[in-house]
Amino acid sequence: MPIFALLQAGGTNSGLNSAIESMLTLNGLVSYWQFWLWFTLVVLIAEILTAGFFIGAFAPATVVTAGAAALGLSPNAQLVVFSAVSLVGIIWLRPLIVKHITPTTLPTNTDALVGQTGAVVDTVPAGGLGRVRLSNEEWRATSESSLAVGEIVRVLEVTGNTLRVGKA
Repeated sequence: MPIFALLQAGGTNSGLNSAIESMLTLNGLVSYWQFWLWFTLVVLIAEILTAGFFIGAFAPATVVTAGAAALGLSPNAQLVVFSAVSLVGIIWLRPLIVKHITPTTLPTNTDALVGQTGAVVDTVPAGGLGRVRLSNEEWRATSESSLAVGEIVRVLEVTGNTLRVGKA
């Protein structure tokens, strides 16, 4: 007998099937598809109250399963559909969503200076120290090559309060 026919027939364990049926209909208060839509609402509320988009990955599974229930699939088949789509949601959808909702970090403090340009205000000898004006502030600067006053430089690295610069 094909697996779909077994799932459609509800299997052979009637005690387990009646427990599943009781759970999925809330003891006869709702139909199967209504249960899955209510469960979708519960999952979405739980996701709002948590972080990390883990519980929310189950929401598409509940909606798909509600559709399967509306098409008349047995309770066991609904659970198989829910499980399969949940796995897809966790493995494929969750990483995609988390990637888009994770804030990108912007460099701050001295890390934000890397890449900015400034002007030499005190000659920077090769391997020695000089001064560079960067955003209306003067910084100690070092360079691999000699830099004359007025040259435009780019910040390559910040170590303590000293900038390593190069020609822009």
